[in-house]
Amino acid sequence: MKSAVGLTDTRESETVSLRLDVEPFDLQQTLDGGQAFRWYDTGHGMFRGVLGSRVVTIERDGTTVSVDRTNGIDCESLRRDIEDYLVATADVTRLRALLSDEPGFGGDIAESPLIRVMRQDPWECLVGFICSQNSNIPRIKQMVAAVARMGRRIGSQDWAFELPNPDVVADAGEMYLREVGLGYRAKHLAQTAEMLVNSSDIGELRDASYYDAKEALMELPGVGPKVADCVLAYSLDKGEAFPVDVHVRRAAIRLYSLDEDIKNDAVGEWARDRFGKYAAWAQLYMFRDEINRRLNGA
Repeated sequence: MKSAVGLTDTRESETVSLRLDVEPFDLQQTLDGGQAFRWYDTGHGMFRGVLGSRVVTIERDGTTVSVDRTNGIDCESLRRDIEDYLVATADVTRLRALLSDEPGFGGDIAESPLIRVMRQDPWECLVGFICSQNSNIPRIKQMVAAVARMGRRIGSQDWAFELPNPDVVADAGEMYLREVGLGYRAKHLAQTAEMLVNSSDIGELRDASYYDAKEALMELPGVGPKVADCVLAYSLDKGEAFPVDVHVRRAAIRLYSLDEDIKNDAVGEWARDRFGKYAAWAQLYMFRDEINRRLNGA
């Protein structure tokens, strides 16, 4: 069922507040758990980040959003953008019915606020996951922020910039991207940006099949199976995408007694057979649980 959003636009306030009728969700794991890299914990139960051309604050359990008032703000358009980003139309009742009995994470899906799969801008998502190779979340966020600083400033924070289009990144080139901290990833991002300048919008891959879209993404420099699946899952509406890294592979073997020598591609196919269009949701839980086990010495 489509969620509605109530708007509070009090003229005395310096912000516009949007009260979301989306089901409360796990703010930290959704926004800062490894699928997006432009959100920052304010330390007050809120996350602040960039959504398109605005700095947005998502509060508490995800049901309240605020944005600085600017001239000409279109609350209805902003509402649609936030609803789209959070995939407010996702059938979470069906999700719970299918996954609540899964080993390890099923209880959390049944009883706790959900970790949501988001619908990011595909270019932004691609930049983030090209930067993610052999890195960690804080470092990835630093690299994405460095790329964003080539764009238009939209707030006072040092990360508050609108992500530049591929042509700007292509013009900046590999050497500049190395200078701002991307390391060897600079070559991949510069070449990918150059290819995208003269090609169709990757957002059009939403209309392609999962396998065709994955093949198209893997033609881009620095995009292997895992990065492609991340972009497919977190920005291109491919719920059957199941990004597999060492953590997810370990979780699949531990929870489902898969062969210890199973290859990543085979884990992905197994997940599509088991979870169907909710594979991306299951992956977020398996990734979180395995990371937590490692942090706790398990």
